[in-house]
Amino acid sequence: MRPQRFFLGAMCLMTLFFSSCIGVKTNITIRDNGTGTIALEYRISRTVDSLGKLDGNEGWPPLPVGKADFERTITRIDGLRLTSFSTRDDETDRVIRVKMDFSGPEALIGFLDVPGQRAQLIREEKKHCLSLTLGAGTQNQDPELMALTETVFRGYAVELDIAFPRDITLTLIDGSGRQIDAPPAGNIRKTGRNLRFSAPTAALLSTKEPVLMEIRW
Repeated sequence: MRPQRFFLGAMCLMTLFFSSCIGVKTNITIRDNGTGTIALEYRISRTVDSLGKLDGNEGWPPLPVGKADFERTITRIDGLRLTSFSTRDDETDRVIRVKMDFSGPEALIGFLDVPGQRAQLIREEKKHCLSLTLGAGTQNQDPELMALTETVFRGYAVELDIAFPRDITLTLIDGSGRQIDAPPAGNIRKTGRNLRFSAPTAALLSTKEPVLMEIRW
């Protein structure tokens, strides 16, 4: 496997709003009836974009950067609808802004976790529980790859804001099943109905052990 393809492949194994791009901001609003909205902004460094064009990899873009690409992605998820899309280039990045509506919890989970492994939403008696996995869980860390990750992703961050219909409780669980107070990478803030998670992209990609975040409302 070529190193460039391995690096981009490792990035794409993660959920879209955590690390399938360089920097991402996601704002999600969940209404009481399960519908809601998603506002997404992600930045792709031209440096990383060029990695996908090395050694004949031009036909393998790391993530959708055009409206048609994004439409093809979300049409695979029932109940998800694109309401606006815009893109622009600045001196260092391509910036994509997307807004979507979802018609129910299944569509939201479909967006958060296309592979079906890192996000779940279950009903617990009269409450809902949204489970999200934070971090890459890179147990066997290659020093050269970690150094490359730090260099390429320097200055970029992952931000997730979710507004729930009711007050929430938050639980963090490490890979050993133990409850912890804070994730190994980034910060979490809970205030009433709102949750905010933020972390440097490089730190999130370099975590040795993923953390399970459970939100109940």
